[in-house]
Amino acid sequence: MPRTAWTGYGRFCPLARALDVVGERWTLVIVQELLKRSSRYNELLARLPGIGTSALADRLRTLERAGIVTRQPGPVGGGVVYALTDRGRALDGALRELRRWGVWFLADPTADGSPDQRFDITYVRGIHDLADGEFELQVDGEPTTFRFTDGRLHQHPGPADEPELVVRASSAFLDHWAAGEVGWDEGRANGEVVVEGPEPAWPRWLAATGYLLSVDQDAG
Repeated sequence: MPRTAWTGYGRFCPLARALDVVGERWTLVIVQELLKRSSRYNELLARLPGIGTSALADRLRTLERAGIVTRQPGPVGGGVVYALTDRGRALDGALRELRRWGVWFLADPTADGSPDQRFDITYVRGIHDLADGEFELQVDGEPTTFRFTDGRLHQHPGPADEPELVVRASSAFLDHWAAGEVGWDEGRANGEVVVEGPEPAWPRWLAATGYLLSVDQDAG
């Protein structure tokens, strides 16, 4: 543990000052959630597994002090709702570019030097009702394997042994998807995404990769 709490970069630089405010762990993920919808505290906690109540409360206080988040009265009996201010919504463009920059790390799990990756998908409602499965994603012809089990997604490079679904897409599609300009279903409809496997496996792929906010019972 450090002897003193970190208090910022101490640099007269706009990037450093921005990171002083939003660069701490979880902060930008919270902002991204609030860009999707204003939320109550417990809703944020449910969609951010692993954050912990004290960390979420601390980050929200920091964002409030910086004028990025505001508390608003919710419906009667619904408690306080956290919403972004104009200054908070101004982060949308920066987050869009960060997602575009980071999407290749989803296509190539070894791009950061790690042999594989594990992701927590328990924020998807009903995800524990989804049966285990194995999928393959090919980006520009390069395969990577996804194994889903018990609310967790394990990704490693190379083709899947027995995938229930093979999803083929281009890096150009992933770039547009990361920017929020197109969804997976739209990609299928316009031919940018090609799927090989039974149709019922498609919603399972969407749920297992965390793209859906809730699991349809038929997808389980």
